[in-house]
Amino acid sequence: MPVSFLPYPPSLSLLEFAVFLLVGWRGAHYLNRLIDKRRERRQGRGTSLASRRCPVCAKPYSEDFVERNGKYFCSHTCWFDFLKNRPRPRETLFTSKGGFVRQETYPMSYQDITPEQAKELLDKGGYAYVDVRSEPEFRNGHPAGAVNVPIMHREPMGMVPNADFLRVMEINFEHDAPVVLGCQSGGRSAKAAEVMLAAGFTAVHNVSGGFGGARNDSGTVVQKGWFELGLPVDYGDPDDRSYTAMSAGR
Repeated sequence: MPVSFLPYPPSLSLLEFAVFLLVGWRGAHYLNRLIDKRRERRQGRGTSLASRRCPVCAKPYSEDFVERNGKYFCSHTCWFDFLKNRPRPRETLFTSKGGFVRQETYPMSYQDITPEQAKELLDKGGYAYVDVRSEPEFRNGHPAGAVNVPIMHREPMGMVPNADFLRVMEINFEHDAPVVLGCQSGGRSAKAAEVMLAAGFTAVHNVSGGFGGARNDSGTVVQKGWFELGLPVDYGDPDDRSYTAMSAGR
């Protein structure tokens, strides 16, 4: 007696069809729903995409477009340009508890530099070093000439985000002002750079290794910091460069 096989639905993957065979009538129900959803999605997608254009260069939609978060771009270049230049609402930068929300940013839109490179930029003039560590850390030693705008405050319960970070940065610096950001090892300043880019700042540098150096999980120094490299250091809380002065607009 010849063996007959069920027809293999072309719209299903092999795994989906195997699941259908294994679970019987429940599989048939699942199969029908899946086919209906795919048909509806295909039909809706065809009519809606026909009128779409790249939001950056206005090129008409084609099948090689890149889809990102519900938007369609003609190339990765346009997608990156969109991420770099899009305006970001202030409320999307913080959680309901005041924490910073990780942002999707243009790759390499801020530059990681060493402490020596940061010193060279400062010596050239036109660059400002912003120490984003807490006020007590800043008072205990900071790169000479740095100003203090903490991205985190040290509280009895631990480190908490500074909800005024962007406000203070924007009253002291234009969005196109060249800014060098540093912290203790480079982590907090990278977060600050990400937040600033999302808010529209365009000339941001992050100091890898920061003031105290970056270490691996075993505690070994993998990137020397400003202090270890013997670069100029100031101490205390200068009146014109303290967080109090910066938050008042100097």
